[in-house]
Amino acid sequence: MKHHTICKQTVALAVGFSSLAFAGEPPAAPAPADSGSMFSDFDFCSWLSSKPGTVKLPENPVVQSLVFEGRYHWNAAYVDGEGTNGQDFSEDYTDARRFRLGGKIGFLNYFSYKGVVNLVDDQRFNGGELDYDYIDFDESYFTFDALKAFNLSGLDALTLNYGRIKWHGGLEARTSSNALLTVERSAISNKLYQSARPTGLFVNAVKGQWNAIAGIYSTDEGTDDAGVDDGNVEGWGGYNDDLMYNIELIYSATDDLRFGWEFLYNNADERFANEDSLLDYRWATTFSAEYAIGAGGINVEGFYGDNGGSEMQSNAARRGNFWAFVATPYYWIVPAKLQAVVQYTYAGAEEDQGIRVNSRYVRATNYGGGGNPNVVNGGRGDELHTLYAGLNYLICGDNLKIQAGAEYTNLQTPNAGDGDVDALTWLVGFRSSF
Repeated sequence: MKHHTICKQTVALAVGFSSLAFAGEPPAAPAPADSGSMFSDFDFCSWLSSKPGTVKLPENPVVQSLVFEGRYHWNAAYVDGEGTNGQDFSEDYTDARRFRLGGKIGFLNYFSYKGVVNLVDDQRFNGGELDYDYIDFDESYFTFDALKAFNLSGLDALTLNYGRIKWHGGLEARTSSNALLTVERSAISNKLYQSARPTGLFVNAVKGQWNAIAGIYSTDEGTDDAGVDDGNVEGWGGYNDDLMYNIELIYSATDDLRFGWEFLYNNADERFANEDSLLDYRWATTFSAEYAIGAGGINVEGFYGDNGGSEMQSNAARRGNFWAFVATPYYWIVPAKLQAVVQYTYAGAEEDQGIRVNSRYVRATNYGGGGNPNVVNGGRGDELHTLYAGLNYLICGDNLKIQAGAEYTNLQTPNAGDGDVDALTWLVGFRSSF
């Protein structure tokens, strides 16, 4: 469990509370009823989805806007399955999934700063503890509006951004956790994404139907109290190690059809010269399509990448190429209120341990599993199939909703027991955000 001084927490929260942004435009507020009562005119859902913490000061020469936001996400899950060597296992979990507060401040007409802090770290699913405290920054970066500052023509938007950002890796990773169609992202999305928060510079440009992003980032990892690398640094990372890069292109063909492409490259050699690496693969690329059809739609995405050679992976079984496909059809049973979702994922790898299931929740049976410490081969294999079916009940759109689903997982594990893992996971998620 992390321990921080009161001063450190106070400073981090103060900065975080001064900066957060929301994706998408809020719905128009309903016309007030002619009742004479301020309470009868109040619509909670409209208030919740309309950036209630926004303060605009357009005439102020120093600070022009303040936007506050937060989210709290909670999960419950029950897993029942059969692991390698035919062992049966079952586990149940509750998980304080996310608790974040922060905001965004616009200043000096051309600049803004976004800062969001994580306030919970729940590691009970893998044998750790639940810690409500200042944990680290989720995002922390400055933006310069070059289009507005230089009155550039030919583009619709051009920003330069520097700081700690959310790493992408395909459609699901680009999507806010507030708006995911499933309780958890697919395993292949999480493989590319890895919840990484690197520090770096990225450029965002928009022209008509095209949106392009390109960035270069540090690969510095954080260290625990013993000096061992444990993932993201707490705030901004330095440049003591090699770099990682990304390029994204998104094309909106129509209001109902959008295509996306990303290329991710990690230049760090984690095994040599004590070099850090936020990612455990060398490179990956994705291609996605989103198509809305009447009361429903479908998202599809393909993946291909390279886990790296001996310079990245000490275990030869975890090297080589990997590939995957994800299809997520959905249908509105009740428009904007009750949604049915199905997701099928296939992932494969060149080597016996080239892919891995999500850390939540099948893989977490490594830490329980009826006393067997490795009942699912660490969640690693060379072929993965998952099938998810669920319902989303939107109380106030994506700002307040309940998700429920079941996911079947089949993982092929060559040279590990009888060669496969089968599991069924029941999931419930509560999502709230403002």
